[in-house]
Amino acid sequence: MQTNKGKPEGALTQYITGFEGGESTLKRLIASAIDIKANLPLYMAERPLAGKVMTSIFLNPSLRTRTSFEAAMHKLGGHMVALSPGAGSWDMEFEKGVIMDGAKAEHIIEAVGALSSYSDVIGMRAFSQMEDFAAEMADRPIHAVADHARVPVISLESACHHPCQALADSMTLHELFGGQTQGQPFVLSWAWHPRMCGVAVPHSALLAAARMGMDVTLAHPEGYELHAPVMAQAADLAASTGGSLKVVHSMDEACKGAKVIYAKAWGSPLDYGDKVAGCARNASHKQWTLGARHMAMGQDARFMHCLPVRRNVVVEDAVLDSPASVVQQQAANRMWGQMALLIEMLGQGAHQES
Repeated sequence: MQTNKGKPEGALTQYITGFEGGESTLKRLIASAIDIKANLPLYMAERPLAGKVMTSIFLNPSLRTRTSFEAAMHKLGGHMVALSPGAGSWDMEFEKGVIMDGAKAEHIIEAVGALSSYSDVIGMRAFSQMEDFAAEMADRPIHAVADHARVPVISLESACHHPCQALADSMTLHELFGGQTQGQPFVLSWAWHPRMCGVAVPHSALLAAARMGMDVTLAHPEGYELHAPVMAQAADLAASTGGSLKVVHSMDEACKGAKVIYAKAWGSPLDYGDKVAGCARNASHKQWTLGARHMAMGQDARFMHCLPVRRNVVVEDAVLDSPASVVQQQAANRMWGQMALLIEMLGQGAHQES
């Protein structure tokens, strides 16, 4: 059992991209999450987060993220407050210098100032609005929270990154390969969807696989390129960890020889600001549904997805309901990974508001 008795030197104060703390922190989080998963009764008895409060701001819907964080806080002796601005709490403004004469009654500066007084950690979920790709990749809402908070901040998914999903994905990959992920063939494939979806999960899944030294193939139709700085970061990570990265424009080509196939929908950056055009572009690629025949092209391949997933749109029932699917393992690992993250950030007696 590896509980922290106090806030360790150099402990995380932010988890926004998932790269805070470096490689040693990621390895420690995965090891801790695996230990918690194996020894939960001991951690529950120890109550390492006794008296701690997490306040989470959800601008968008959530099932796994909200529930897994609430469960994690409860099982470790803490408590979570979930706020939905505009539906139970005041609607919030995030931009500086605006004249607040509309529906938004509270600025994030005052909101986060108050929440820092009540909380030991603040979480924030703010999806892409699918309006301005370049602007949204700057992730201003989560950074506004981090800039004004006096306690640690965790991204619960932003326009650009989903670090907690990536932590669970990294833990899942570690378990699937017994920690021997270097050189394993990993496919991240675009899949069709009737609506435009954000790029946070594909960004984080791509970076996670590259960071673990896997041979990564990214597959998508032309026009669905991911953010160039993220692609550059993934290429650098793959080069530094003994892996590789290539891009193809065929799901069939990508799946040949794969050991992991991660299917995910995302919208074309060409269509941000025009959702009608974006949905039409998606519909022109309906053949990009992952099926049993794609899985058969791999090497005893496993299927991954962050959930929720649209059955027989993104992926066929035959894949989701097969032994090859590890989507429930991923979902369960959300809680274990976040338990490790919360203990890393807070420990016992760690909250010292400045």
